[in-house]
Amino acid sequence: MSMRPDRPSTSGPLAADEFRSLLERGYADTSVRFLARAWRCEPGAETLIAAVDDTGQRPLDPAALTELERAVFWLLQERGGRGRGENLRRDLLLRGFGESEPTLASLIAAGLLIPIPAAADHDCDIEVLLERGSFLQHDLALTPATLANLDAAPDALNIDVPTFNDVSIEPTVSSVDDLELNLLHLASLIRRDPLKLNKDGTPNRRSLARAARGISMPGQLGEVAGDLDLHDPRQLDYLTFLAALGRELGILGPDGDRYRTGDAALAEHFHAPGAERDRRLGEALQRLRYWNEVESVRLAEMTLRGADDQHFSQRESTGEPLIGARGFVLSVLRRASVREWASVAAITELCTQIDRQYLDRTLAKMAGQCEPAQFIDAMIERTLSWSGLLQFGRTDDNQRVARLSPRGARALGLEGSEIPAPQGGCLIVQPNFEVMVFLDNAPVSVLHELYRVGERRKLSDRVATFQLAAESVQRGYSLGASATALVELLNTFGHTPVPEAVAFQLNDWERVHQRLTIHRQGVLLRHPDPERFDMIIGQLEHDLRESSHRAIRLGARDAFVTTADHDAIRRAAEAHPSLTLSSTGAPTRTLYFVDPLVVMADPYELDVVTQVELGHLTDVLEDESSPRSRFFALNIEKIRARFPDDPLDQIVAFLDARCPGGLPTGQALRLQAELDRPARAHLAEELIVLSFEDRLSADRFAGLEEAPDLIERRLGHLHFVIAADARDLLDEILEETGLTLHKSPFDRDE
Repeated sequence: MSMRPDRPSTSGPLAADEFRSLLERGYADTSVRFLARAWRCEPGAETLIAAVDDTGQRPLDPAALTELERAVFWLLQERGGRGRGENLRRDLLLRGFGESEPTLASLIAAGLLIPIPAAADHDCDIEVLLERGSFLQHDLALTPATLANLDAAPDALNIDVPTFNDVSIEPTVSSVDDLELNLLHLASLIRRDPLKLNKDGTPNRRSLARAARGISMPGQLGEVAGDLDLHDPRQLDYLTFLAALGRELGILGPDGDRYRTGDAALAEHFHAPGAERDRRLGEALQRLRYWNEVESVRLAEMTLRGADDQHFSQRESTGEPLIGARGFVLSVLRRASVREWASVAAITELCTQIDRQYLDRTLAKMAGQCEPAQFIDAMIERTLSWSGLLQFGRTDDNQRVARLSPRGARALGLEGSEIPAPQGGCLIVQPNFEVMVFLDNAPVSVLHELYRVGERRKLSDRVATFQLAAESVQRGYSLGASATALVELLNTFGHTPVPEAVAFQLNDWERVHQRLTIHRQGVLLRHPDPERFDMIIGQLEHDLRESSHRAIRLGARDAFVTTADHDAIRRAAEAHPSLTLSSTGAPTRTLYFVDPLVVMADPYELDVVTQVELGHLTDVLEDESSPRSRFFALNIEKIRARFPDDPLDQIVAFLDARCPGGLPTGQALRLQAELDRPARAHLAEELIVLSFEDRLSADRFAGLEEAPDLIERRLGHLHFVIAADARDLLDEILEETGLTLHKSPFDRDE
């Protein structure tokens, strides 16, 4: 059987030749009759074909056209007389004309718009398309006669099409570049001082305040600095958004009760090409799990006291139910290609009307009630605004408009969204080891390297100032940087060469970093408050200045002192009870138990750590003590206060390492009774115990069918306690199995 080829796709109005082809192989007979009724002519093929070009067949009365019908004809004329139904509907929504599906259906019913069958459709029924509403998935075309009638009646297209030419960018607009700088800054600070999470998963505010130093709020030119107020719900909410987004990008992640930076993921992400970073950003925004925009908008209308902490929790996936709805909105923006200014209200209407049933089903999964328009408003004003995917502006008549930013368009995968890479120098290295970076021309990979080896001290007017110091540069070296690569980067992107003194010092710091120093003894210090710890270390450094020892910072809360015997350490521990000390080697075993929970020690033999800890854990028995023999009574309440988590395990570990031969077992049992619960035991008398000479025989005995009625308890591998009322059964088993009972215990036991 011969097959005619599929019809080629056509643009422009429905010409007579194309219409003839459709009548022959495309429209069902019902469609032919439908068009004949609409055009008020005979249903013959030639009559219908002639009517396509007959301007008198369907005259237009401009006065009878509605505003929306005029808009449909205007848009079709702009597109040459043909357009896909769903695209016409979408563009009319985007231009602020509202829902047009009923109008398109009425124009089809009147024969003014002709649905074009798909290329492989040879039995298209126009009436069925109208009944099902599926005409939106077809091209809709005007006939040449209708186009001619429109040209002859210019008033028919006299509509007010909104155009936005003179638009002022809103001063509070954020950008993807701003977002990346904030993410990079936050991750760099958390790398040095991990973000602490409270028990409910919300960020600890004091810890967050340290991690948020230097963050810029959306649209802000400089950093928040002294204006940072975590009692402001909007500021706390934006920082939560950054943390949740960083988690989805893989550059931040939870580790117990801390948020930590993934250094490898951070470097890989910010060294990836711009298009790849934008693609990842679009995907991460869609799948945000630990933040949601609906609650974010609600926060703006309340004080922090009235806010639900669940919204800020990094353990409660409050945003997960919105993943599908976010993907839908991003898909609508991608298909609409909103690169020109459009009314924000029209964008909201577009997203609301395109597939309302899907949004209703998706939003029903949320715990709270949320209407589609409410969610779309929240996504526009929070997710798309804070991320910089959308730009916002105001027209002369104060109408708010928006469009996709260049990087936002690229994040959605729109073609033609290539963005030229910054060219030329972007930084200046000064002799005082300050690096001034002009952000508008700085690749984010350069910023990542500077954050790795320096500390940002200032941000203002799109200029960031980094300070290179021995500690920060050597930290960068430990993360994989090198002096050679760093100097090369600074020269490549610098307006001027790196000063010789700076280059020399960078190489010298690398030499010092690569030198391995082993300290045979010392004390590790730790304090929960980094700011208080700075003060403690400053005092220690002052006290150690005339000795050969020094304090080495290991992090925001940790340091190492190269001696365990200096009085400055003891004074610091006594002045700051929250300061914890740990010896680097095995402590001297100088504690002797003389009574229950009472130890004796020679004070001249005690190391600093043991001496300090005894002050936190015991009461000194002054009456019994002498200059060379000090007696200490363990204080249970002090032990609980010093070791709030697992006090028994921690005090046992402390004493076991300091008692000759380890902690006496009797003292361990007494501590268990005081700190946990007393050890429990059961004394049973007049038992029948059956012992075997070897384990194989014992296992076979345990496998007897009568074993559950016979054996009360198994003791180890070879012994069994026989039930008191089962002696007769035991005798039967012994006789049946041929077991021989010895009168005395076996020489070899387990």
